[in-house]
Amino acid sequence: MKKILIALVCAVVSLGASAQGKLTVNAGFLFPSTLNATVGYEHSFTYGNAVELFGEIGNHWKSGEGQFWKGYYWDGGILYKHRLVRYKNGMLRFRFGPEFGATERKFFLGIEGGFEYNYIFQNGWGFSLIQKNNVNFIHGDTFRNGLLIGLKIPF
Repeated sequence: MKKILIALVCAVVSLGASAQGKLTVNAGFLFPSTLNATVGYEHSFTYGNAVELFGEIGNHWKSGEGQFWKGYYWDGGILYKHRLVRYKNGMLRFRFGPEFGATERKFFLGIEGGFEYNYIFQNGWGFSLIQKNNVNFIHGDTFRNGLLIGLKIPF
């Protein structure tokens, strides 16, 4: 019994030591006329693959109306990030997954896909450039795509 408990404790400690959690913060512009901000938690796996749990808020503005927060939306989801190419200090990933949220009190389900380039600094922090595509169902805000830039902070 003691050997089993010691083996379990060693396994939990080694898994905890190898876990690489990162706080991700991104902001950018999406088409059509959308400002977007995203906060998430990324958990890395072997070979550069990762999973991210995220939440985002955005706003569609219309020129000439002067009411900036009338076209807001929020959503959240989970993304799987598959590594395509590894560089010396960075990597290129393909990201995809489901999302759900609401826009102007109308709920939606959607799919997100795109590419992400990460550059990792010596202290472990990262810079990310994200090309994002959203396809949403059940309401009029069907397509959103654009670029985001952000930071990844390890903890």
